Amino acid sequence: MIENPMVSGQGYEESYVAPVGRCEECNDLVFQGYEGLLFVDQLFCCTSCLEHHLKKSGAIQEI
Repeated sequence: MIENPMVSGQGYEESYVAPVGRCEECNDLVFQGYEGLLFVDQLFCCTSCLEHHLKKSGAIQEI
């Protein structure tokens, strides 16, 4: 008879995604496989943070 390891108390190994770094703009954790961006060797958690960073550095301007 095969028993469910969650019910039998044997447990099971959970896998957690480890962060790959922190966002340069907001300092949030960035995880592999999510909306992370790598731009000129700098890591950003989302496109909004990348946009804010580029505006602050003067690389882009709103018109």
